[in-house]
Amino acid sequence: MAELVKEHGATKLFGVLLLIFTISLIVVLALVPSNKFQQQMETEVKALSLLLNDTRWGEVTNNVSLNYYKYYENSGLREKVDLTLTPKGDYKLKQIVKNYKGESVLQRAATNIHIMSYQIIYRVTVIQYWIWLMLPLLFAMIYEGYTARKIRLYEPEQISIKGSRLWTRSIVYLILISFTYLVLPNLLGQYAPWYPVATLFLTGYAIRNTVKNYMKVA
Repeated sequence: MAELVKEHGATKLFGVLLLIFTISLIVVLALVPSNKFQQQMETEVKALSLLLNDTRWGEVTNNVSLNYYKYYENSGLREKVDLTLTPKGDYKLKQIVKNYKGESVLQRAATNIHIMSYQIIYRVTVIQYWIWLMLPLLFAMIYEGYTARKIRLYEPEQISIKGSRLWTRSIVYLILISFTYLVLPNLLGQYAPWYPVATLFLTGYAIRNTVKNYMKVA
C-alpha cells in the first residue's frame, strides 16, 4: 500500500476508487430496474442465512437494519434523495421531467439509491462480522509471515525485491476489488456471501507474504 502511494500518489488511488463508484452508480441508476435490483439484494441476504445459524443471521441482519436507519434514514439522507429526485413541490426539475415524460426514471433512480445504500451498509456490516470471526486465522497467517521473515534474515539468500513488490501491490488490488464489491449489484447470486470470506482470506495471505518477503535490512 505504501509503495503504491509512493509511486503513484494517494490522489491516484482515491481517483480510481471514485471512478469505480461513479461507474457503478451510473450503471445502477440507468440500467438496472428497481425490482431486479431489489431481488438481487434479497437473494444475497437469504443466501447468507445458509452459512450462519438462525441466531447469528438474526444478529447480522438486525445490525444492518440498525445501521441503515441510523446512517441513512435518521440522518436525513433518504429524505434529501427523495426531495432531490422526486420533488413534491412546484420545482423546475419536476416540471422539466413531466414535459419529457421521464418522471418514472427519476423515481427509479431514487429507489435504486435507497437499495444501493442498504446494500453498502449490509456488505460493510457483513465484512465486519467476518473480520471478527476470522481474526484468529488472519492473525496466525500474519504471525507466520513474521516468523518466516525472522528465519530468512539469517539465511544468505536475498529476498526478491520483485516478489516483495508483487505481494505489496496485491494488497492494493484486493482493496480495489473489495470496494468494487461494496458498490456493484449482486452478480454472484446465491454465492455472494462467500465473496467477503474469500477476499479476507486472500488479503491475510497477501499480508503474510508481504511480511515474509519484506526486504532485509542491510
